[in-house]
Amino acid sequence: GKTPNNELSQKLYVMSIVSSANKKSLLCCLEKDLVGDIPEARYGHSMNVVHSRGKTAVVLFGGRSYIPLNQRTTEKWNSVTDCQPLVYLIDLQFGCSTAYTIKEIQDGLCFHISVSRNDTVYIMGGHTLESNIRSPNIYKIKVDLPL
Repeated sequence: GKTPNNELSQKLYVMSIVSSANKKSLLCCLEKDLVGDIPEARYGHSMNVVHSRGKTAVVLFGGRSYIPLNQRTTEKWNSVTDCQPLVYLIDLQFGCSTAYTIKEIQDGLCFHISVSRNDTVYIMGGHTLESNIRSPNIYKIKVDLPL
């Protein structure tokens, strides 16, 4: 998400629906600080909930990020780059984040779609700035959460 200063935020926001006694549902937002391998602020990414061995986690992949001011080669404020092709596994209970490299995924895809089913995430399509092509690939990521 973006901060009030219109900057990308590195915080994780967890949205949930809480039902009350009078049959109304409330939307709650919890701001979560992460520890470990903290993903850089991004947009155009995907997040999926996976379930494995009785545990639940979030898989974050892809996206695009603004290039920091000190690394830009242009005066344009909206200089962007694709995020590294890392898969982040985030434990929502403790806020632990771990980054993984998957050899089959060579590019950090933006604006792809993804869907999860139990312990598996499927990633389809997407775009990279470097090649300016739409990916024809479908990736299947099976998550085995530790006990």
